[in-house]
Amino acid sequence: MNRENIPEILHSLIPITEEWGIGDDGYRDVKIEGSTNAELTKLVSYFSDEVIESLNSYLEKPNPVEPQTDEYYKYTSLFMAFEYATAELNNRKFNNC
Repeated sequence: MNRENIPEILHSLIPITEEWGIGDDGYRDVKIEGSTNAELTKLVSYFSDEVIESLNSYLEKPNPVEPQTDEYYKYTSLFMAFEYATAELNNRKFNNC
């Protein structure tokens, strides 16, 4: 990944982006559904309010004239993984009550 295409505050997400930023929805969902609670909790723990705000800002302001970078698409997929992992953890917690 080219760090120059990513805001500095989001550089800390590069390692998990490589693992969880899966572009195919189906493959990403299978990975999340097959992960342990500990793995999903670790993924979710990277997303502080500040990181979420910065990530939203980065993803919401693409250049409409130029094609988006590979990094942009990987971070988009990572954010979808975060959202689904959060929902999956909540669902597992609810079903175990």
